[in-house]
Amino acid sequence: MSILRPQIITTRKVLTSLIAPEGARTAAMVGTSQWGPIDTVTEVSTLSNYISIFGDESTAGLTGIKGATQFFNNGGTLKFVRVTDGTEDKAEYMALNTATDVINFIAKYDGTYGNNIYITIEANSTSRNIIVTDGNSREYFSNNGLGYATNEAIETAINAGSNLVTAVVETGQESINLADALVSTQLTGGLDGATTISTTILTTAFDDLLMDEEFNFLLFPGETTDAFYNTMSGKLDNRATSDKAYSRLIGGIAKDETYTTASARTSSGKRLTIVAPNIVATNRYSNSEEILDGSYLACAYTGTLCALDVEVSGTHETVNVEGLSVLESSGKTYYNKNEQNQLLNANIAPISKIGTSIQMVRGITRFSDQTSVYFEEVVNDIVDYVQGELETYLQTVIGKPNTTSNRSAYASELNARLTTFQGQGVIDEYTESSVVAGTSPDIINATVGIKPAYSTNFVLLTININ
Repeated sequence: MSILRPQIITTRKVLTSLIAPEGARTAAMVGTSQWGPIDTVTEVSTLSNYISIFGDESTAGLTGIKGATQFFNNGGTLKFVRVTDGTEDKAEYMALNTATDVINFIAKYDGTYGNNIYITIEANSTSRNIIVTDGNSREYFSNNGLGYATNEAIETAINAGSNLVTAVVETGQESINLADALVSTQLTGGLDGATTISTTILTTAFDDLLMDEEFNFLLFPGETTDAFYNTMSGKLDNRATSDKAYSRLIGGIAKDETYTTASARTSSGKRLTIVAPNIVATNRYSNSEEILDGSYLACAYTGTLCALDVEVSGTHETVNVEGLSVLESSGKTYYNKNEQNQLLNANIAPISKIGTSIQMVRGITRFSDQTSVYFEEVVNDIVDYVQGELETYLQTVIGKPNTTSNRSAYASELNARLTTFQGQGVIDEYTESSVVAGTSPDIINATVGIKPAYSTNFVLLTININ
């Protein structure tokens, strides 16, 4: 069947390696939390910002706070998606008039954090004032000192102004049986849901919520299976082809995964990096030490990448973690040089102690051909960056007359953008862009050659615009 939708068709001829794009980069993360919106993309910039929206650690072992802690210990901006398995629930408290149920105060979000919320109902002559607090913020509803004379008025005020709870008046109690005064009383019944989320829920969150979002790196703390990595890197490949949206999945090995097991992994692709080993972390709830799998090391490394000037490779850059764990039972913490080389040969990116700090030994992808330029993760990123920037511009010329003067203008604009990249130090030099007529009036062919600062040869990007 013919494809009638106007589009940009891109082919790549890569002759050498490149460097990472210049500019701030962003990560997307899917995980569990004890508070906050579910199945919604929320951008957070610091750990305290994350905790204010999604809550801190709990007894449940939530993946989001563990991953966010490692990420923000290194830097960056995060787009977080909270997912659940359907067993989560909201905390609540039913206010009474004597023994009659009149107003149900319900936590705004599902999760155990709702159990931290307290409701106080103050007598104000024949009316009522309401206080809602979670210990950090305090919301006071007094109707400018007059109080609320009906349950319905309380409901309206709470639902219009509270960030912590909603209120639902029982049917028939809207204007009678005003809620009794109540000393500070805690909501109960909040549940986080399971911390182990099925991969179906995770992939659905990506398909429904992140497919159209802009981000450079994708994280799933708590997920380490080869099958899942294969599935998600395939989705990122399809997204790049169909939507011209480019990003990489960064994952990690399982707890105490051996070199033999890691080297037998079948996941591959230029849009996937797997780091090793595991990490030592302090649980924010119990304040005790725990060993977390390599997916959390991936979160820390990704924070490092987002914090770096993007023309800098992650190779030999410091990753800020409390400690590493190669084998928990023996206490082995670091890979030696021979083990590092073995892991690199297995397309696993090792992080170890180099000098006095913990660093990425070499940033690589899971590209199966180690001689390919895409084996270097930084190469993949810069090709994505250059291609994405030029495609963004070329999208604006679709539908315009395919004339000689227009094609000349398009080439000039491409060269202007390449000059900017050159000034930023992303590329060393470039060849003049060529934009010529295609085989029909619906097609123009744009050819761009760049010499990255990272290498000595040229990369040729050929872009056909339909």
